[in-house]
Amino acid sequence: MKRESLSRRGFLGNVAAASGAMLLPVGLAAEVLPERLPSLAVADKVAPAAWPFPLQQVRLLPSHWKDMMELNRSFLYSLPNDRLVHNFRVAAGIASDATPLGGWESPDCELRGHYVGHYLSACALLYATTGDDSLRQKANALVTMLVACQAKDGYLSAYPVSFYDRLKSHKQVWAPFYTYHKILAGMMDMYQHAGNAQALDVARRMADWADAWSAAIAPDEWQKVLLVEQGGMNEAAFNLYAITGETRYRELAYRFEHKKFFDPLAAGEDKLAGNHANTNIPKVIGAARGYELTGDERYKTISENFYRQVVDHHSYCTGGTSDGEGWQAPDAISKNLGGSAEECCCSYNMLKLTRHLFARDPKAAYFDDYERTLFNMRRGTQDRNGMLMYYVSLRPGLYKTFGTPFDAFWCCTGTGSEEYAKLTDSIYFRSESALYVNLFVPSELDWKERGLRVRQTTKLPNEERVELKIESAPVAATALKIRVPYWATRGIAIRVNGMVHDAKADASGYATVEHAWQAGDVVEIDLPMSLHIAPANDDKRIQAAMYGPLVLAVLMGTDGLTTSMIYHGFIPEQSGGMPMPEVAVDGIWLDRVEATAAHALRFHTKGPGIVHTLVPLNEIMDERYSVYLHNTAVSA
Repeated sequence: MKRESLSRRGFLGNVAAASGAMLLPVGLAAEVLPERLPSLAVADKVAPAAWPFPLQQVRLLPSHWKDMMELNRSFLYSLPNDRLVHNFRVAAGIASDATPLGGWESPDCELRGHYVGHYLSACALLYATTGDDSLRQKANALVTMLVACQAKDGYLSAYPVSFYDRLKSHKQVWAPFYTYHKILAGMMDMYQHAGNAQALDVARRMADWADAWSAAIAPDEWQKVLLVEQGGMNEAAFNLYAITGETRYRELAYRFEHKKFFDPLAAGEDKLAGNHANTNIPKVIGAARGYELTGDERYKTISENFYRQVVDHHSYCTGGTSDGEGWQAPDAISKNLGGSAEECCCSYNMLKLTRHLFARDPKAAYFDDYERTLFNMRRGTQDRNGMLMYYVSLRPGLYKTFGTPFDAFWCCTGTGSEEYAKLTDSIYFRSESALYVNLFVPSELDWKERGLRVRQTTKLPNEERVELKIESAPVAATALKIRVPYWATRGIAIRVNGMVHDAKADASGYATVEHAWQAGDVVEIDLPMSLHIAPANDDKRIQAAMYGPLVLAVLMGTDGLTTSMIYHGFIPEQSGGMPMPEVAVDGIWLDRVEATAAHALRFHTKGPGIVHTLVPLNEIMDERYSVYLHNTAVSA
């Protein structure tokens, strides 16, 4: 492999220093606990069966998960506010001498401004998950700068309002409401997670402008407008309705219903093929939120049908979905192993949808899917310097590609910035009398209202044990509901203070532990991991190997691979593909072998032919790989 300074440790710090950006030493920001979250004006009409904890009540402990969050924190600090706001000032006629950002934030990109919305969300979420008040103040300052750019009628964007004239006339334009949604959602996140009342005022005025603009368009013409990507405008409007109680925002959310996409889902028909994947997942998240707030059964049906269609018929072994940004025919995985498979935004948004569905029906199967996506499509898509991916390529012999600090800002840069700011948001859920342990991630939970503090430690997947220590006993009887993963086929073992406890999963897939908890109690959970094979749903010869929740991939070397290729763009060079690796053993066709310094988990294929080395996909960087192999011992 030709290495053009592949080791770029410290690169972000050097960039920040050169640009004048504020960059705190990782982990040294003051812990300023956020004030109580703003309350909602409208309660959910459909009461959840389980609900997540406020981000402020869960903290990550040292682990690779926390490392990911800290890399993201450094990246957020490295971006100067004056560069982020530059295009907004230009659009508003305000002088700016800042150096514009590049990539999708460059002055000639029609999506300019979208990342700024993601940025506000990421800062608000990271403040809530860490208490980093310096980052909150940086984001607060950015909100104030954007307030100066907001027009008298409420319009706020980094591009002129003429983009909407083109949208209304059905002329070519790159998704103005998509970008508008990101900014609107960022402002609401700054209000809800960082307590910025000014941001809520900006959001209301933005929504009022969108309401007035869209209300003037006839319904049939409006449905044509909705053919152009609009992000999660319906979800944002529903959330603003919940925050303010103003019904016009609820009606705005309904106006953004795209009937061409929703009607087949309501009828239970899989018409996903040919649709752009990430254009439509946010719409379904909006439907899920709409059901919670209004009780609209149609929206319940739409969100549940969509989820099952994607997970069961349009997803890879990694949990990712899409090829070339679109859905192909259902159950056609082996025919869609492309260089632009698995857009990262899709995974981010499917995780958001999964949370909604779990809250209404808390079953372990939802978090089996969530864990699969989190471990294989979110972890491993951030490089050692915090740069992010767009696609996780599935064509054999390709490699991972990452953005650069000031010249990428893809949609997946934005969702990644949010993802790694809120890695705590689904580890635990709660009901009236139980704590759900959904994910095995080192963390601390402070269930303040119940007086329960829990510390979870684990080195999963490198080790098979999880420990839950009760640091403060609850004031009322509280059951622990521990997810029994689908991959724990040899069963799990649970011990409370060294005494064996029944570890049998109930109908929901959780093992319930009831105990008169006292401070110092320890729950040990053994989760034996085993190898299993994940065949493509349309061709059983095309197979992937998994170890517990992890997808394994064949290492295919570094021939011809350079740093400039890895950081050149979001799609690998297609000419770099190789023949799919082969194996010729029916059943489990690999064994675990001795670890190396680079990979604690390492496997070799069995049987005749070339011996291939496999490691977890999320550990592979700077090397060619293949997730799927062709098993010549299996019939089609």
